[in-house]
Parts: sequence; C-alpha cells; structure tokens
Amino acid sequence: MDTLLWGIIVLISGIFISAYGSLLFRFALAFLGFAIGYSLVAWLGGGLDAALRILIGIVVGGILAATLYFLVKFTLNIAGAVLGLVLMMALLGLFRLAGLDLNILGVVLAIAAAGLGGFFGNRLGSIVIVLATSLAGAYLVVLGLGAMFGLGVATDDPLALLGTSFPLVLFLTIALISGLAQHQAFSVRQRLLRR
Repeated sequence: MDTLLWGIIVLISGIFISAYGSLLFRFALAFLGFAIGYSLVAWLGGGLDAALRILIGIVVGGILAATLYFLVKFTLNIAGAVLGLVLMMALLGLFRLAGLDLNILGVVLAIAAAGLGGFFGNRLGSIVIVLATSLAGAYLVVLGLGAMFGLGVATDDPLALLGTSFPLVLFLTIALISGLAQHQAFSVRQRLLRR
C-alpha cells in the first residue's frame, strides 16, 4: 500500500510537471518539492511504520513544496539545478546500462551536476525552465510507474532507475514529447507578449 501510494503521488507530480511545468512553474516547483520530500522519506524511512512514514512524508513533502514555491527569485537557478541533476541521472543510467556501476561516485557526480546546472541556470535564460520541467516530469513519471507496476527497476535507488533499457527509452520519449509541447506553448506565449 505504501509503495502504491508513493507511486501515485510521484506519478501525478510528474504528469503535472510534464504538462504545465513552464506555464505554471511556481506550482511545478511545489509539486517537485512535494515529490522529492515524500520520496526522501520513503527511501530513507524504511525502518518506520508505514502509517508514520506516510505522515512524515506528507509533512516533509509539504515543507519542501512551500519552500520551493516561495523561492521565485531563484527560479532559473533552481531550474538549472534540476536540469543538471536529471541529465546526470540519465547519463548514470546509460553507464549502468553499459555495465558500469559508479555507486558513491555517481552521487557525487549528481550533486556536482546539480550545482553546475544551478550556477549556469541564469545564463541559459527562460528555456531552461522548459528543459528542466520536461526532464524532471519525465523522470517522475517513470519513477511513479516503476513504483506502481514494477517495470523491472528498483525504485529505491534514484540513480539506478534509468539503468535498464525500457525505463530509459520511456524517460526519453516522455521528455521529448513534454519538451516539444512545452516549447511550443512557450513560443506562442512569447509571441503574444511581443504584440
């Protein structure tokens, strides 16, 4: 039950972020914060009772959702950090697919990629929001589907999620569709604002 609930929460968050990420970025950040907070408690709170883990997950997710929602001033930095993190997770998935498991080095690389992405987020401009939300939404959709239906992946290791071919192809497909749709909506909105 706990894994199913977590999968549903992450799946709904991923769908929202994939569909409305660039249009409603503050709300997408809140959904992302909630999914990250709830996921951290689900991954790290394995020894807790299921009801207590759900309650603590909702509280931590709510705190992270509120925190990211109100950090509007750092929008491009946060989007850049999300972009860097998800790109590194996909790259680590490719390494794992090739038979190379990086363990703690993978965690260090993911943190470094998030830091670099956050640093360069302002320099990429508004398009970083489209890229970050399409990639993060696709990752959360695959994570949610993996938790709900298995998909042959271990959802307890976030760096190993894209380490088999089907989740990686599903991630790339969803990210591409989401990115193209959000970019089209972004372009239309930019043209309307110029009038």
